[in-house]
Amino acid sequence: MNTPTLLKRHRRTPANAALALALAIAGVGLWAPSATADPVSVGYTCTGPGAPDGVQSLQVTVTAPATVAQGGTAELTLEVATELKVPFGIPAQSVTGELDLQLGGAGSGRVTAGGFTNTSAIPGGAAVTLTGGTASVRLDTAGTATFSPGDAAVHVFGVTVNCAVSGTAPVAATTEVTAS
Repeated sequence: MNTPTLLKRHRRTPANAALALALAIAGVGLWAPSATADPVSVGYTCTGPGAPDGVQSLQVTVTAPATVAQGGTAELTLEVATELKVPFGIPAQSVTGELDLQLGGAGSGRVTAGGFTNTSAIPGGAAVTLTGGTASVRLDTAGTATFSPGDAAVHVFGVTVNCAVSGTAPVAATTEVTAS
């Protein structure tokens, strides 16, 4: 193998790791007294250096407060997992990201959660889980508010990969907004 081929392959490795980590970012959870949440599968199409072709599936777990008083705030957090394996070890807290959360039902619009990271090192060949995303959502209308994962961005080793929901994301959590 000649030197230019080795250099070319070496330069792609961080971008490929960025993509694998990007695919691990895709969900949001709520914190407080909460309802039990099961992960939902969300398809993403990603663009940027090292982004894979096709739709990639992420498992997003959202934990939502069971209830919030009308006009109150739901504090959001997240956990996202992917089956993609990183090609080499990634140091703890070397990946950051943001995720839009689409509001429905008694909620409307979107909110962006930030602060996602890998809290521990990820060994080469391992799947990726990112945690720690947070956002606050004020809920002003009585009824059931729904939360669905939206578009995401992941930053690792100076590379940004943008991921858009492919199709329609399922509702990942609900909160009952009680009338005041």
